[in-house]
Amino acid sequence: MSVTTASSPIAAEARGRGGADQSRRSGPLHGIVVLDLTHVLSGPFASMTLADLGATVIKIEKPGRGDQTRGTAPFSEGMSHYFAALNRNKYGLAMDLKTPAGREIFLRLAQKADVLLHNFRPGVFEELGFGYAQLKDLNPRLIFCEISGFGQYGPLRDRPAYDNVVQAMAGLMSLTGEPDGRPLRAGFATADFIAGFYAVISVLTALYDRDRTGKGQQIDVAMFDALFSLMAYQIPYAQITGRSPPRSGAIHPNIVPMGSFKTKDSYMVVAAFNQAFWRKLCVAVGKPDWLEDERFRTGAARAKNRSALLAELEPLMEKKTNAEWERVFEAADVPYGPVKQILDLIDDDNVNARELLEPVGIGSLKAPIRPIKYSSFRQGVRKPPPQLGEDTEYVLQTLLQMTAEEAAEARQKMTAAASSN
Repeated sequence: MSVTTASSPIAAEARGRGGADQSRRSGPLHGIVVLDLTHVLSGPFASMTLADLGATVIKIEKPGRGDQTRGTAPFSEGMSHYFAALNRNKYGLAMDLKTPAGREIFLRLAQKADVLLHNFRPGVFEELGFGYAQLKDLNPRLIFCEISGFGQYGPLRDRPAYDNVVQAMAGLMSLTGEPDGRPLRAGFATADFIAGFYAVISVLTALYDRDRTGKGQQIDVAMFDALFSLMAYQIPYAQITGRSPPRSGAIHPNIVPMGSFKTKDSYMVVAAFNQAFWRKLCVAVGKPDWLEDERFRTGAARAKNRSALLAELEPLMEKKTNAEWERVFEAADVPYGPVKQILDLIDDDNVNARELLEPVGIGSLKAPIRPIKYSSFRQGVRKPPPQLGEDTEYVLQTLLQMTAEEAAEARQKMTAAASSN
């Protein structure tokens, strides 16, 4: 898409250092200015993704404290692993939005920005005087993206939300866990990340729409809505059957065998998704007679006789190590995958070949990057995650064209304690 940008010195400076060639090197969002007032996970993940695509992202944090993940252990060179993983390629600006100077500077930045991202609870930003209704008159081209737990309207609007709360309420936990066990949360912050993904999609869509209309817009991204959307085929299942889909642990609820199995030294996932793979699996595990067994001949029969099949397959899987099964299944073209620990993936052959990790510029820390490969540019770490407020003078002088003295004075005023307000 061809994205036109608000005229700003920071974008012009970047363009002046290399024009179109620089834009291709930096990414397709080169010249787009994003004000990032997000914290913790969903918002920082979204803004980092935009930064990886070339946007100039200015992370605005409260002086003295900053993003609360800055205090999350463990640390490398004084920086939290959590913060480092979600805030590369951003400029750090510290200011208190409750001070008169902070308010003035923020409004000047908002006037020049293309995108504003925040994940305050609904109503908080409006109370500060910075809601979309206030800012759209100042900058009609501004794309104003709000991420919250349950959205900007609805009966749950004001309820505090964290990832595990949303996982529970959007249905994911009801699907996760062993059939006779209690519901479990997914092993990572699924609702946060999905909301971040949708925020990125929405911003890119709004930028494209702005090319056609010349106008920005307000975007309402809710963690609940985002995660609920992934219940795509589960909802029709419940409507047709009149019952909620059951938990099935590590085994697929309908396709047998498809799930994780204990091996001699670890666990292995096997996925005999169709009849062709089922035939290959039978030969690979030395049980060609299963092909003629009426209990197992069809997918429907295997699902009906799940317990009988697993009772025979599980002891076979425990006779070999993961490495031995890998050789067997690779030769037989059976879909399989060893259950890997996170530590194993840091120096994994496929991760290295696909260039999925890159140093973030803090100690020896690496973080995932480049999940999508583009032919015209390469995502990379252009700038380490910022120390709190480290780019304040640069942003003020470059984007707002202040002198060094004006920037220093503004910094002092906008980072002052807000107790007098």
